Amino acid sequence: MEQTENDHIGSFAQAFFIGNLLFVGVFYLALWGLYLFKYKRASTISQHHIKQSLLASTITTSIFAVINIVIIQTDGYASLTALLSLEIYFMFVIPLCLAAGLFAFAKAVQGTNFTYPLIGKLIK
Repeated sequence: MEQTENDHIGSFAQAFFIGNLLFVGVFYLALWGLYLFKYKRASTISQHHIKQSLLASTITTSIFAVINIVIIQTDGYASLTALLSLEIYFMFVIPLCLAAGLFAFAKAVQGTNFTYPLIGKLIK
């Protein structure tokens, strides 16, 4: 299926990825809903955007969950471990993913393809 003017599914997928970086969990579930209900009807470019944003959201959500589980199991949130691990996450992981997500969103709005720098090769 070719890209049509009303096929904005790839744009929604990238917007949900950016939203998931800010509000972990809510937009991740919305992205899964987009994948389950709209993937087969989307164009090939939008399908590529959906797969990439879903993989990137899974990675960032997993990193966030692991950090929180480690904090809960060790010293708690009022510790230096919590401060350092969450600072590293919010100052390095989020901005890098946000930059890639914004480029991908711009490409999805234009209807062109974009491959994420590190995880794009994992999706075939």
